Amino acid sequence: MKTLKHAKPPAVAVVGWSGSGKTTLILELIRILTARGYRVGAIKHTHHTEIKFDAPGKDSYKLKAAGAATVALVTPQKLMLVRDGPPKIEELLQHDFADLDLVLIEGFKESDLPKILVERAGDERLKLQNLIASLRSPFIATEVTQVADLLERRFLS
Repeated sequence: MKTLKHAKPPAVAVVGWSGSGKTTLILELIRILTARGYRVGAIKHTHHTEIKFDAPGKDSYKLKAAGAATVALVTPQKLMLVRDGPPKIEELLQHDFADLDLVLIEGFKESDLPKILVERAGDERLKLQNLIASLRSPFIATEVTQVADLLERRFLS
């Protein structure tokens, strides 16, 4: 396993309209890059304001429903965390993702992060800063591999 040392890992936002194939691209990039020995994390942004944390009736659900601003569910293998307030990508990267080589973020098109745009035919063109790649879905395997190669050259070498 290659582990690069960072104060915080590089992060790239995968952006596009809903249903454009962002998650599909991220899944494929994770598969390719982890097969190459990198540790890759993922953050998914959603506009839904109500997310369910654990199942109703479970203690973690009750703690959040009671008004706890932050709730963590910790097992020997996993950590699940729900925190109130707007997301602070820099904090997440520095604290929760610091041991990774790269983080792929779905969404946050308004951020200063480098971006990969995923489009479908007929989509309204997004005006983006820091665009490093663009794909039209459905994509083919060679296009995804080319994006993985770009990420490796630019952020993992």
